[in-house]
Amino acid sequence: MSRSVVLDYDGTVTESDLLDRVAKEFGDPAVYQEVEDGLDEGRMPLREVITREFRPVTASLDEVVSWVLEHARPRAGFARFVQEARATGWDVHIVSSGFHELIEPVLEREGVEVAVHANRVDPRPDGWRVDWRYPDDCDECGESCKRSLLPAGEVVYVGDGYSDRCAALAADRVFATAGLARYLAGRGVPFEPFSDFHDLSRALAGSRVTPGS
Repeated sequence: MSRSVVLDYDGTVTESDLLDRVAKEFGDPAVYQEVEDGLDEGRMPLREVITREFRPVTASLDEVVSWVLEHARPRAGFARFVQEARATGWDVHIVSSGFHELIEPVLEREGVEVAVHANRVDPRPDGWRVDWRYPDDCDECGESCKRSLLPAGEVVYVGDGYSDRCAALAADRVFATAGLARYLAGRGVPFEPFSDFHDLSRALAGSRVTPGS
């Protein structure tokens, strides 16, 4: 049976949520706050939130990528974790609600080759258009979410935020930080704290998850 580690990207692979920071840095802070409040209050689905956050962004893709490369800081041990996980029989996937165009340059800089499932963006000068690549209407949460993208077999999920909730509930083992940790704790769902990839490497060393346990 296959074993997979599924990593969220923004705020999980990276120390901070670059997608949020780009929306605030290059978009409209008032729009950002309005839709984030809508998400927090359960009035807006994540797809609408991200689409509306990036509509006011008019900077070129090159400009934004340069900013991302300047500010993106992967959590400690990321590149080595990917290597060691593969060497011990784990497949590693990044599943993100962000954009390939902002993720792949960072992975290339870090020398990490890993399967990425994310959305795409059309960076038009009159406002960025999000090309959403997630299946619609999850049977569990009703949103376009990551759950249906989890690979078959044993799954360890690592995440930090709203977009990780439904997928984390379907995983065999969960490592969580920030908002995801608070969400799972509030529901009484077991998880293990996540701070960096050195800790994650030690936790997974020699482990084998039993589905449904």
